[in-house]
Amino acid sequence: MAKRTYLDPRQMGADNIGDAARLFLLGVRIVRAENRGKSTKRLENKADRLQQEAFDRWDAKYGAPDEA
Repeated sequence: MAKRTYLDPRQMGADNIGDAARLFLLGVRIVRAENRGKSTKRLENKADRLQQEAFDRWDAKYGAPDEA
């Protein structure tokens, strides 16, 4: 079984500190946009894309969870 770290993207949303910070700031921007009544679709899509890239990198390195 592969060793999982605290930056497992399935738990944290990111697999490195830079992406984790980007996701946090995107979350802040999403909340601010919601509070102003603005659309958040573009920001949510960007966050989803960052998370999917992290999942793909993690799976390539450690294998998908269903492979274990």
